[in-house]
Amino acid sequence: MNPLKPEFAYLSGKLLSSRVYPEFFPLQKNEHVLNVGFGDGPQALVYDGNFQEMIGVEIQTDRLERARHMLQSQGVERVRLVEGNVEQLPFESDTFDAVLAIDIVEHVQHPDIFLQELFRVLRPGGRMLITFPAMHDHFEDAMSFVGRLLKPWKHRAQHHHEGPWHPDAHAHVHPIPVWKKRVEDTGFVFVKSRATTMFPPLHLYGISRFWFSIEWLHALDRKIASSRIQNLGQTVMAEFSKPLA
Repeated sequence: MNPLKPEFAYLSGKLLSSRVYPEFFPLQKNEHVLNVGFGDGPQALVYDGNFQEMIGVEIQTDRLERARHMLQSQGVERVRLVEGNVEQLPFESDTFDAVLAIDIVEHVQHPDIFLQELFRVLRPGGRMLITFPAMHDHFEDAMSFVGRLLKPWKHRAQHHHEGPWHPDAHAHVHPIPVWKKRVEDTGFVFVKSRATTMFPPLHLYGISRFWFSIEWLHALDRKIASSRIQNLGQTVMAEFSKPLA
C-alpha cells in the first residue's frame, strides 16, 4: 500500500483502524469482492493488492467522487465504483467470492432486504465480513451527556439524525445476538466473530488511535477482542458463509 498523500490525510485514522479487517478476514488475490457502503474507500486501501477485482457500491455521489479521486491519485487498481442503493444491487446472482459490509447494516432502511441482496449476489461457498455496532454509540452518548453537563465542552453525538432517513444516520439498534440471528435467518452460516477493538472511541475527542499503532498493545487488544467479552468492544465484526447447497 502506497503512503497516503497529504491531501488524503483525513483518511489516516480510518486507514489505521481498518488494519483489523485483513487480520480477521483476509482476501485472496483471485477473489472478486463486493464492498457495499464504500464511503471514502479505506477498505480498498487496506486490502490493496489482495483481490482480483473490488466493486464498491455507494449511494452518496459526493463520497463516490471523493473516493474515485483518492483511488486514482493513490494508484489503487482493479477497483470499480458504482453509485446505487445497496438494497437493489445491479448484479447477477452468485457473482462474488467475498462481500465486505462494514459499518452499513445499521444505516440501511430495510436490513432484511439488504441482507437478502448480499446473500443473492454471493456465490455458494462465498464469504462475508459484516460489522455490527456494539459499545461505540453508547460511549459517545455517555460522553455527550457528560459534555452537556460540563460546559463549555460542546461535543455531541453525531450518529443520530432527526427527520427523514439519511445514509449517515443509524436507523436500527439491536443487541449483537439479534444482528447475528437476522443474518442467519437470511441463510448465512456463522463462522466466527471478534470486536474491532476493546478501547472506547477516544479518537472522537482528539486522542490518536494509539491502540492500533502500538504493536504490543494492538496484539493484546486483539486477543481480548476475540474473547467472550467481545460484545463490549466498539464494534463486532463477524464472518458468515453462504452454504454450497
